[in-house]
Amino acid sequence: MLDLVIKGATVIDGSGSAGAVRDVGVQGDRIAEVSPDIDADARETLDATGLVLSPGFIDVHSHDDFHVLIEPEVRHNILQGITTVIVGNCGFGAAASGPGKLQMKAINEPSADLPDWDGYAGYLEEVAKTAPALNVAVLIGHHTARRQAMGGVENRPPSETEMASMLTSVEEGMEAGAVGLSTGLVYEPGRYASTEEVADLAKVVGKYGGLYVSHMRDEGAGLLDSVRETLHIGEVSGCGVEISHHKTVGSDNWGQVTHSLAMIEEAVAKGHDATADQYPYTARSTMLFALVQNGTFGAGDGGAMGRSEPSEVLLCSVPGRAEYEGRTLQSFVEEYDLPGEKAANRLLRDVSPDILVAAFGMDEGDVRMVMAHSSTMIGTDGLDRGSKPHPRAWGTYPRVLGKYVREEGVISLENAIYKMTGMPAGKFGIAGRGLVKEGFFADLALFDPETVIDGASYEDPRVGPTGIPHVIVNGQFAVRDGEHEGSRSGRALRRAEA
Repeated sequence: MLDLVIKGATVIDGSGSAGAVRDVGVQGDRIAEVSPDIDADARETLDATGLVLSPGFIDVHSHDDFHVLIEPEVRHNILQGITTVIVGNCGFGAAASGPGKLQMKAINEPSADLPDWDGYAGYLEEVAKTAPALNVAVLIGHHTARRQAMGGVENRPPSETEMASMLTSVEEGMEAGAVGLSTGLVYEPGRYASTEEVADLAKVVGKYGGLYVSHMRDEGAGLLDSVRETLHIGEVSGCGVEISHHKTVGSDNWGQVTHSLAMIEEAVAKGHDATADQYPYTARSTMLFALVQNGTFGAGDGGAMGRSEPSEVLLCSVPGRAEYEGRTLQSFVEEYDLPGEKAANRLLRDVSPDILVAAFGMDEGDVRMVMAHSSTMIGTDGLDRGSKPHPRAWGTYPRVLGKYVREEGVISLENAIYKMTGMPAGKFGIAGRGLVKEGFFADLALFDPETVIDGASYEDPRVGPTGIPHVIVNGQFAVRDGEHEGSRSGRALRRAEA
């Protein structure tokens, strides 16, 4: 007897192939049968006529390393159909736990009750013990490894002993089952690392068949040089490359993605494994400190993070001053009677150094161009912190399906599902997931292609989507009829785990 039969859905299987009406049978945590008509007995039968059934979405760019432990229901992810997250992006790693908590406190402040763990093996054990609502795979964070080895944020090359410590950290992470190494070369302390330092660490990852994933050194005027550096590191290390949140920021730089996409195409033509990910918005979210440090509000082109005007910067999370959340930096320029950078510095000095913001500065045409490109997968880059987080934390996947597929036709539905499921599963070595296929794990999303849309906005960001009634993780309903079931069937995933 099957545990569940889902009848009459249009199955879009995650391979990029056209959808077809099929029944899907689930036994335990696996897909047992996919056929035009299943007549076997089942404990439960779900009529999914009019719905699309796809693999659960794989968020390749998550920052929920601690969130899955502190709030394991992860409502902002599971309600939008995400069944697997890949954490550890932008160099922010979870292990060792002490340096990881220090490194991540601005983007994902840990609870006082959060336990300590040793290395990535310990982190993945903690995830398994917690059993969040979805699956978790991990990248090794360069920031955390560097901070641990060098005793803090240091603007210098590592000594031989310090470099050996970083290499050991990367080796431990890959042995534990991490899917690769990430950098955030615009943030501290990663911004102080040379190309050679990163390449030497990536060579360890390459031995295991892992990936090099990078928030590059410059997403403004220096975008193309940053792409060259990233591709070079992949080439010399033997790693596949993933460019994080592919974009260019600052109006003077709009259109550069035409050239960066061409560079990726050239690398692929030479036999290199080069891809990127993207969130479907024209504002990024980051630390206010990082924008100041990189010259976003100064004279010129805005530096490595591109230029944004104070009126384009929204405060998302302001520790200790929740009433400031949702205000623009421009409002403080006026209140303090100071120019943008000085107003930002006053907030950082007098209020909190750990302010998170959403900052506009990207071009909608660039967003569409990157999304339509064959190299691009989808990721939230979500930071669900503060009362006004960037809406991408709650709305990324339904926004792609509703706005960019149904309303604007930027990509087809089959291609969108591929970019959210089969493509990332293959890229990141997530075995047995990403396809609706017999024998694969039953991570599934059911949605209405005619109504699915994001509900989250910059004004009211913590709102779930419309049109995603059911989400299944390892054979268990995590969302039923649009409501979180409270189930905790997620697992810690390890590279190429069958």
